[in-house]
Amino acid sequence: MGEISFRGYVEVLIKNVRIIAVITSLSIIISSVVNFLVLESAYEAKAVLMASSLNSKQQSAQQMTEGIEGFLNTMSQYPQMTIETYKEQINNPQILQQTIDELKLNEKDITRRDLKNMITLNTIKDTNLITITVKYVDKVLAKDIANTIARKFTDFVSQMAKEQATKSSNYIRQQMDIEKENLDNVLLEYKQYIAQPRGLKELQAEFDSKIMLLTKYKEDLLDASIEEQRIRSGLTAAQKQLSVIPDKIALDKSLIEEPFISQVAGDSMKGDVKDTFGTIKVQSEEVNEAYTALVHTVNSLIIELANTTSQKGNLQNEIVGIQKQLETLQVDLAEKQHQDIIIQEKVKFANNTYNAFLEKYEETRIAKSSAIGDASIIIISPAVEPLQPVAPNKKLNIVISTVLGIMMSIFIAFFKEYWRSSVSQN
Repeated sequence: MGEISFRGYVEVLIKNVRIIAVITSLSIIISSVVNFLVLESAYEAKAVLMASSLNSKQQSAQQMTEGIEGFLNTMSQYPQMTIETYKEQINNPQILQQTIDELKLNEKDITRRDLKNMITLNTIKDTNLITITVKYVDKVLAKDIANTIARKFTDFVSQMAKEQATKSSNYIRQQMDIEKENLDNVLLEYKQYIAQPRGLKELQAEFDSKIMLLTKYKEDLLDASIEEQRIRSGLTAAQKQLSVIPDKIALDKSLIEEPFISQVAGDSMKGDVKDTFGTIKVQSEEVNEAYTALVHTVNSLIIELANTTSQKGNLQNEIVGIQKQLETLQVDLAEKQHQDIIIQEKVKFANNTYNAFLEKYEETRIAKSSAIGDASIIIISPAVEPLQPVAPNKKLNIVISTVLGIMMSIFIAFFKEYWRSSVSQN
């Protein structure tokens, strides 16, 4: 068979126009029958969910805390759910099975796999919205499935939050009892500590009194030193003065001035005899009263100096003794202060820990009784009964069938002509 011109193509088509018309007509008829009589119309029902940012805000606030409160926040926080996490959880087998059971979809031979294939999940960009689209031949049932899945999912999230709160609450309750027992033991230890003899306050008061007494003794020692210096200066001056004053004084007087002669003369002597004795001069020595007084002063100063020196020595001994007592007392006080700091820190830590558990237990108890899950995901647009089917697209299917029929009939026409030409040549 040689080359066929354009005219030859046209002649082949005209020659086989009946075959082309019949095959094309059959394609149109079959497509129409299938689209209008065989294929069932499919409807789409759409429900829209919105994920709340409450949970993420709570977690951000909780992550800012440290220590025991940070640990408790981690233990009690609600599981973090992103948009993608919500989206994946919607097809949870538990939710699908609950939907099948509630709507009795098993009577329509719809399994979890079938139901999952009916559902299309999408997230709207730059939003926290999730769309649940259900495609099914029954528009009422499609709407019911979409709404039921949305409702079951919110219930699932709420139940999961409550279960998490219950677990956290039970754990915190157990730990709180342990911390309460620990606090009681620490308080008992503290009571026994403060009941011990020579406690911190007693040692501190004794230490302060010793310091005051030491200060007083040092002041008295300073006064005694000053007094000793004053006495020594006075004694030195008195001794120096005593060294230049004679102990006796030489006197020139008449014989009659002698006490004994004067007494005898006064009783028996006549006047001329007295006059005679009065003219007789004699020299005598008498005790120097100034010297005697100065000696008495020196002796008094010596005694006073001895007393002051003795007092000063006693004060020095007392100061040394108190300083030794203070050294021992300071060691005991430092050890007692260290023990007091340790027991105070133990009481403070145990009390703060128990209060943290108690506060967190109350928070989890409130969270357990609240609808935190309902606040995390809400239905903002329930599905409604669709008005128009989305499948099949009958017009498009008929057009495609018509085009396919024409193409197939043309192929048959050319194949028939090719076969006839080959047989004729042979």
